Amino acid sequence: MSFRGVPNMPHFTPSLKIFYGPLLLAALIGGSVFAGEPVRAGRYKGYNLLVISITNIGTEHMSLYGYGRKTTPELDKWAGGALVFEDAFTPASWTLPVATSLFTALSPSAHQIVERYRDTLLSEKIKTMPEILSASGYRTAAFTGGLDYRVSLGHMRGFAAAPDNPPFTKFDVTIPQAADWLSKNRNGRFFLFVHGYDAHPPFLPSKGFEGVFSSTAGRNVTVDPARTYRGYRESKDANITAYYHEPRTPPVEGKKRPSVGEVKAILTPDDVTYLTDLYDENIMAEDRAVGDFLGSLGKELLDKTIVVVLSEHGEMFAKHGRFGRAGGIRGTLYDDVVHVPLMIRLPGVQGMRVRGLVQLVDVMPTLLELLAVPLKDKVQGTSLLPLVNTGKPVNEFVYGGTKYNSYMPETYAPYGFSSINEFIRDYNWKLIHEITFPDPKEGKAPGGPEETFELYDIKGDPGEAVNLAAGRPEIVKDLSAKLRKLLGSSRGFVKNGPTPRETPEDVREKAKQHGYW
Repeated sequence: MSFRGVPNMPHFTPSLKIFYGPLLLAALIGGSVFAGEPVRAGRYKGYNLLVISITNIGTEHMSLYGYGRKTTPELDKWAGGALVFEDAFTPASWTLPVATSLFTALSPSAHQIVERYRDTLLSEKIKTMPEILSASGYRTAAFTGGLDYRVSLGHMRGFAAAPDNPPFTKFDVTIPQAADWLSKNRNGRFFLFVHGYDAHPPFLPSKGFEGVFSSTAGRNVTVDPARTYRGYRESKDANITAYYHEPRTPPVEGKKRPSVGEVKAILTPDDVTYLTDLYDENIMAEDRAVGDFLGSLGKELLDKTIVVVLSEHGEMFAKHGRFGRAGGIRGTLYDDVVHVPLMIRLPGVQGMRVRGLVQLVDVMPTLLELLAVPLKDKVQGTSLLPLVNTGKPVNEFVYGGTKYNSYMPETYAPYGFSSINEFIRDYNWKLIHEITFPDPKEGKAPGGPEETFELYDIKGDPGEAVNLAAGRPEIVKDLSAKLRKLLGSSRGFVKNGPTPRETPEDVREKAKQHGYW
């Protein structure tokens, strides 16, 4: 058995999980190697498109990608008939810029949607995938968890049907909405996008999956799973300094309203393990919901529909002292967060595992090419068909990065400063670069900003445990130059920047309670 996209096997990481895992998994889940005619451009002209986002689930916690726990049994089975991209990467550590990249095929540094507080409205000169498909005769609909998929945001332009669900709505609401819409729109071409925040914190026990992995018995568990914890500092001991947000109190006449209800907490190793266990249970519950939905579609519909399952980003659990994807903190761009699942099921094409560096900006041009829908504007993403058909690499590097909270009218410890957070990666090395500005309003600190580099030997250290930046300055210099070139070309790619627009206060407050901002 072999799999597409591996021109030189010794080039890849020699760990069992990364090197042999895909081969074993392909056999276990019934996946077959692609054999037959190439997947031609335009082969699926007139077909439907269904895209499902399982956001906040990275490959590191999916049994589909070699995780030791059986967290995704339904997707494991479903993926046997899909193209499973082993090495897909996201351009940022949070949903809004990634969602915009997904629907525009532009990197965050190009489309410039990198803040929630302002500059959140995408330029109307940038055409989105739903706009393009709508103009080509597709009925379009999106059923999402709100917040970074609010209907008022520019990247949602083109969806004719899109209820404005409250922030952090889950699949138990959005999947029935999607199913109801499908029951009335099965005939004719459609583009349907379905999303839910099921695996986002707080990691409350999932109904029907409680206790599969989690237990407090015999453990020093001090956390309340109803809260969302964000930590970002290395500890001298095994504990982690973290914070959570309490709901803002109503204003009192004559008194200043507190800006943020912030509470400090110390997470023990058992706390981290417990929250990780709950997270894995939430993934199992989400896997079941998505699996049931996919299983309900029926052969007639599936035979004329391209189905995509992906995630915008993953989550972190105390790696290098970082808990969650807190603010512009060095470490939000570890592979735990940026290595994401991507699966595409094409009618009539056998399932296979595909190796080769892939970026989420590549999804839109690939799908439009398959559907024979013209992409008139110049984009940064590229079609993945050469990789699928011949194993020809389409990306020498994957990269990403954004400014993070360059405007913060309120201070919250994990987000109490602004930064530039960037990364570049191939199969050998990964560089994480950060510039931190402690004063979010001034954008600078006394004595200048703090600049840091992390360099990891991906082949020998896939877990990104040992920072080699100090000992390998020549590699840091080389990758830094490549990153500057890539990001530099991105920043000049789009002439029209976003329109300033402030996010409603109720949405901001809801986000804080879920550990964001």
